[in-house]
Amino acid sequence: MMQWLEFAVIILSVISVFSLVLAIWGLAALAGLRRRFRRWKDIHQTADLEAVYERTVEKAERLEKELAALRQTLTDLQEAVARKISTARIVRYNAFEGQGSDLSFSIALLDDHLDGVVISSIYGREESRMYAKPVVGGESRYALTEEERDVIEQSAHPGDIHRRVPV
Repeated sequence: MMQWLEFAVIILSVISVFSLVLAIWGLAALAGLRRRFRRWKDIHQTADLEAVYERTVEKAERLEKELAALRQTLTDLQEAVARKISTARIVRYNAFEGQGSDLSFSIALLDDHLDGVVISSIYGREESRMYAKPVVGGESRYALTEEERDVIEQSAHPGDIHRRVPV
């Protein structure tokens, strides 16, 4: 009977040690969870998930409104830029064959809608003249010279800049 008693004591000792190890492991895991919970709670100031969700939705709505305002501002700026004078285009030419060189010119000051003005200077040995003609949509109510049409065409196609000197 003594052997059974010794055997039972050994088994109970093993079970006790195993239980002690499990208890220590469980306490360590619980401590880790508590640390995580405290960190999460510090970040969100509350453990209330509904409050966190509400704040997130409010921030998202505010960002959507700000984005809409920025889009409107961008649209307004794009429209304003389209109404500003684009890069000026110029065509130089010799207005009077056999006299001087290509000192006459036509310059277009137009926006992206081809609205603005075309200015021409006709150079002669005795006198020079300057003309300004309003342009709307690439056309003018005044008769346009070939050089003025060329410079307006250059404004309509900004990649095709060329110098035109008649022969």
